Amino acid sequence: MEMKSAGMKILLVVYIFILAVIIFIASQKGTRYLLNFVGSVPYGDKLGHFLLMGFFAFLLNLVLNARTFKFWKFRYLLGSLIVFVVVTLEEISQIFVRGRTFDWGDLVFDYLGIFAFGELARFICRRKARQLEN
Repeated sequence: MEMKSAGMKILLVVYIFILAVIIFIASQKGTRYLLNFVGSVPYGDKLGHFLLMGFFAFLLNLVLNARTFKFWKFRYLLGSLIVFVVVTLEEISQIFVRGRTFDWGDLVFDYLGIFAFGELARFICRRKARQLEN
């Protein structure tokens, strides 16, 4: 499976659209009830942050073929950095949106998901590259 395939790019764009809709719903007073089911799941909000942002990082890293950049002694995933910045800005923006609240816990679970799913994408891309070499 070519990680940069058109299908993967389309899936990423669709997923970004879904995330945008979720953020819009959460930001609108009249539509927040659509997300009430999350509260009925134990730690549903935190699990949602972990999975939603993690899968975002996973898809973006696959599309970018787990491209990395070096900073000091470590190599970081470019896709994970992009998601990290976007998610951080979105969470901080909640300070300025009536009815939304900035939550450090949400941000921590976003970061955990970005890291875990980013590393999964890195593993898959490395494994695929080794298979192509053989």
